[in-house]
Amino acid sequence: MADPREDEDRKLTEERLALLSVLQELTVAALDLFDPSKPTDAFMDRVAERLGCMVALWVQVDARGQVILQGASGLSAASRQLPIPARAEPGGQKGPAEVNLPFPELELPGLVRWSIPIIGADAAHSASALLLYFDREPQLPRHYRGMVERLGGVLRTALMHRQLFTRILESERALHQQKTLLESLSEASDEGILISTQEGRTLTHNRRLAQMWGLKEERMPASYEAWVRAAAELVEEPARFTARASFFIEHRDASGHDELRLEDGRIFEQYDAPVVSADGVYYGRAVYFRDVTARRRMERDLQHERDFSSAVLDTARALFIVLDVEGRIVRFNRACQEMTGYSFEELRGARFWKQLQAPEEAARVERDFAQLSAGQGHEEYESYWLTRAGERRLIAWSSNILRSPTGAVEYIIGTGIDITEQRRAERERDQTFLREQQARTRAEEQEGRSAFLAEASGLLAGSLAPEDALRNVAALTVQRFADWCAVDLLDNDHSPQRIAVAQSQTLLPPWPAKDAHAPPDLNATHGPGRVLRRGEPESCLEGCGSAALECGGLEFQSWLSVPLLARGRTLGALTLARMDDGSRYGLAELTVAQELARRAAMAVDNARLYREAQQAIGLRDEFLSVASHELKTPVTSLQLSVQGLLRRARSGALRTASAETVTQSVEGIERQAMRMAKLVNTLLDVSRIHAGRLELELEEVDLAALVRDIAARFAPELTLSGATLQVHAHTPMTGLWDRSRLDQIVTNLLSNAIKYGEGKPIEIQVGGDARTALLEVRDQGIGIPEGQQALIFRAFERAVSSRHYGGLGLGLHIVSQLVERLGGAVRVQSEAGRGATFTVALPRSGPAAPRPAPADMHLDVNHA
Repeated sequence: MADPREDEDRKLTEERLALLSVLQELTVAALDLFDPSKPTDAFMDRVAERLGCMVALWVQVDARGQVILQGASGLSAASRQLPIPARAEPGGQKGPAEVNLPFPELELPGLVRWSIPIIGADAAHSASALLLYFDREPQLPRHYRGMVERLGGVLRTALMHRQLFTRILESERALHQQKTLLESLSEASDEGILISTQEGRTLTHNRRLAQMWGLKEERMPASYEAWVRAAAELVEEPARFTARASFFIEHRDASGHDELRLEDGRIFEQYDAPVVSADGVYYGRAVYFRDVTARRRMERDLQHERDFSSAVLDTARALFIVLDVEGRIVRFNRACQEMTGYSFEELRGARFWKQLQAPEEAARVERDFAQLSAGQGHEEYESYWLTRAGERRLIAWSSNILRSPTGAVEYIIGTGIDITEQRRAERERDQTFLREQQARTRAEEQEGRSAFLAEASGLLAGSLAPEDALRNVAALTVQRFADWCAVDLLDNDHSPQRIAVAQSQTLLPPWPAKDAHAPPDLNATHGPGRVLRRGEPESCLEGCGSAALECGGLEFQSWLSVPLLARGRTLGALTLARMDDGSRYGLAELTVAQELARRAAMAVDNARLYREAQQAIGLRDEFLSVASHELKTPVTSLQLSVQGLLRRARSGALRTASAETVTQSVEGIERQAMRMAKLVNTLLDVSRIHAGRLELELEEVDLAALVRDIAARFAPELTLSGATLQVHAHTPMTGLWDRSRLDQIVTNLLSNAIKYGEGKPIEIQVGGDARTALLEVRDQGIGIPEGQQALIFRAFERAVSSRHYGGLGLGLHIVSQLVERLGGAVRVQSEAGRGATFTVALPRSGPAAPRPAPADMHLDVNHA
């Protein structure tokens, strides 16, 4: 009988052997997973078969939380296509065992799941696990559980090797791709490439290298030094070429460019560089050759063309500048250098607005250039450049934009012409033209004014009636350069009279007729009244404001008024006015108005002189008639008396005539002779006065005594006229006078009173004060009209007709002239039919100088 203990040991041994067999089988299957090409599903089928599970899953959760099914057994093809929506949270604590899987096979009731971790879940690595599903609780020895966990460790190792092997395969594949790509790029390159190892062995070269150096592929040297020797036979400077290659062999970290010239004329660019990894490991050297023969030829041709263009541009007088898109100076021809005083080297790379523009224009020019470099703005413009010496030069620019093949703006080319002198000449020409035009305009205006003045002079000279001529001149003035014109004259008593008014057609409808000829006010603060009062021109050429000229309800903002002056006297005023329509008077119009006024004054003065001359001629003729009559009367009486005496003498009757008869005849002759002498003396006195040859013999004279003597002398004439004389001269009134001339003054005044007194009483009175002596002669005769009172002191003037009253009309004129020479004044107070009173005021100190009476000399008739 077998020992139960032995049976149990044998059974345990068999189980262990079976477990070891399963583990060995599954381990061998897991080792197949080292090969990335082996599928994991075959391994999972083996696990499910050996362990007796319905479903076996290999689930992995990567570091991003994505769930990946690495392998499965017991899933249908449809279940394998199902997406796994559940995701573990990245960085969370959920592993593959906590993932919700969508497979229908896992939804069967009573399934028991075993979870065997392969790689632990953490934040830096993926987590993997075997999920084994049994239809019931597996009746496996508990050692199976440990076996399966050990199998997880084997799978972990297998998975690590599988991932490592996968990376190695990927690296080899990438390296192969990079090598293939490098070889493709090398073969596609226009450059000849030679790469050698650090031992000097030729590692690789492209076909372009062999073509450039004329070497066949099969005869390419195996070492870098052999290749250098072969290539040195083809260059113009083999020693230099070999020495440079040796330098780079000895100094493996060195790199550099060189240019080789071959004996056949070709030119190669050579670049040597070490082949070094990113971490600084030296692998060898690379030599690159580029055939630049055509490029050098093109550069030479281009340089020749540039030199030719530069020579052309430098010899041209036009300014030529090239700028990049930032405004930096790239090209600057000789004309620019000569004009600015800067060399190209001084301005190369400088922004032109900072060097060549005035500071105040730099910002604007920079903005304009920004628009131009953007393909906008003006391509033709003018701007000022500032030279080194600070001079501003005006340049006319024409700009062109040079674009790249992509259409981007690369350069701005400016061609300019210095037009400073041209503009200066144009300005001078314009100024000259303007001056000529202004001179022509002034000449035309002057010609028009001269024609106007000539026509006005013709009108003034064509008539001896100044009023009619001035009216015609006023009408002519409004036709030429006035809207309104008025001419005012002063009459003999200095009263203004408006004799002419003319206005343009624009003023005719609203012009009030009642104010057309209203004379100006001599007390006005401005206008023609002030001009008449002061004899000075006045004008308002611009806006007058309160000084505007108002006439008949119209207001003129531009006007001028000038006096009519002749021989120092103001005869009148000429006033012109314009409406405020933008055409105002200026100094030229004022000059014309003054010239017109001068000519009008001359015409008025000539007319008045002519009138006065005519009147003087009439007075002269009347005087000659009166004088001849006055002289003829005593001559006739004298002749009759002489003839009577002669007849008596011849007949002998004179002997028998009585003494009384002869005496009467001789007295008559004496009276007529004295009358003639008086007339002649009167004419001589007038002649002396007018000739300025009247001499005074001054002495102390008592006016009162002289008046009494003269009154006594006039007693016969008073008796003859029937008039009575009352003398009030009791108080002595002495002064420094000419006795004979003072006697003549009193005699003439008394004779005048007797002559026109109509036989009525006459009074003569002497008075005065310490400074002035007064003589007053009053009659009650025919009197003098007010309008004639200013005329009676003129020569040959009289207030009455010479038919009714004899005399030469010189008595009062002599009185006024003698009184003036004695430094005094005479006046008359009279009314027609009510007598006349003549008052003479004389300074008691005698005449100071031959001048009019002082302004402060008073004629006081109310003396004591």
